[in-house]
Amino acid sequence: MFVAIDAVGIRGHGAAAVLCELLQWLPRVRPEWRWHVFMFERQLREFDDPPSVDSATIEQTNRGDGGLDRLWWVRKELQKRVKSIGADVLLSLANIGSPAPAGHQVVFVQQPNAFFDEGLPMFNVRRRVRLRFMRYQILCGARASRAVIVQTEAMRERMTHFAPDLNGRIHIIPSGYRTTPSNPFIRPEKRAIIDNAGRSRLIYVTHPAEHKNHTNLVQALPRILKVFPNASLLLTLEKDDAPDHRYRSFVKEIATLADSLLVSDHVVWLGILSADEVRYALSNSDLMVFPSLSESFGLGQVESMAAGCPVAASDLPYAHDVLGEAGVYFDPHDPKSIADVVISSLSNESLIASMKLTAAPMIERYSYENIAEQIAVLMGQVSGGNNHV
Repeated sequence: MFVAIDAVGIRGHGAAAVLCELLQWLPRVRPEWRWHVFMFERQLREFDDPPSVDSATIEQTNRGDGGLDRLWWVRKELQKRVKSIGADVLLSLANIGSPAPAGHQVVFVQQPNAFFDEGLPMFNVRRRVRLRFMRYQILCGARASRAVIVQTEAMRERMTHFAPDLNGRIHIIPSGYRTTPSNPFIRPEKRAIIDNAGRSRLIYVTHPAEHKNHTNLVQALPRILKVFPNASLLLTLEKDDAPDHRYRSFVKEIATLADSLLVSDHVVWLGILSADEVRYALSNSDLMVFPSLSESFGLGQVESMAAGCPVAASDLPYAHDVLGEAGVYFDPHDPKSIADVVISSLSNESLIASMKLTAAPMIERYSYENIAEQIAVLMGQVSGGNNHV
């Protein structure tokens, strides 16, 4: 079978991790298939070119860089390219599929903010309108697809809330933890920052955004420090060399809040880390605290479990879908609740041990070999070809 993958629109963060892992594992689980991947040129994305695979062709483009250009790419140019290369099925990894696809189409929806508005300021009308427009485009492409992939039951429920006609076509296939290389590389300066952080070490692995809820986490820190005075909060945020204005504004807000609460000395700015460095930071931390208000999945939670770091997360459906009984939960809107759950967890060694024990057998579910197999089976079913069941 010949599969086209549309990754145009993916610039970085969790979606880039999903893309790079799938480009590594899909050809392994289906070595007899051919793959053609469309993605942004290097200067338009934050991640490096994926390793070359004999059965996969990478086609880079500068089209799709912006709202209207992205729609033109999805609706027109991509369909022409899919026809010209003769692909049997198109897997759209960047949320938006064509409302009139050239052939069999599967769309992977990873954008929670188009369906969950938790955490978005009410006054930010422009962003809310943009996300509603994105939701409309996502649903148009989903309705024209043979199948839709989401990562959690919470995401499926929210999509069917807006589009009941999609019920029965939405498949839950989780994302997973990034594959551990045989020789992981940790920059010495990053290793030193992590190793020198005070214990207990709390860590939050994510990029900055409204729904990521960093401010409530920082507001919980003074209460935590009363019980654990040497505790530190490790954030994977770039404080001094932020990549853009929006990023800088989030970091400034977090830093200003920490200063006002007199906890700046306990906030550790790790900067933007590689996958190897994230794994090292997690394996050397005592608790992942994940207060996000909305997620399509929550990559940091799974990577924490894989690294042996227990997780305290928002008491929201997406987190329960991923962690189940392996996590403990707090009200993400209440800094006191966050602090109380962190304190009770760190004070209870048997609870920490139980969380790790519960997480261990769940890890196989989140391996990308398993995830790639599920996606390949679905694409085989959609195309009418050999689904290897």
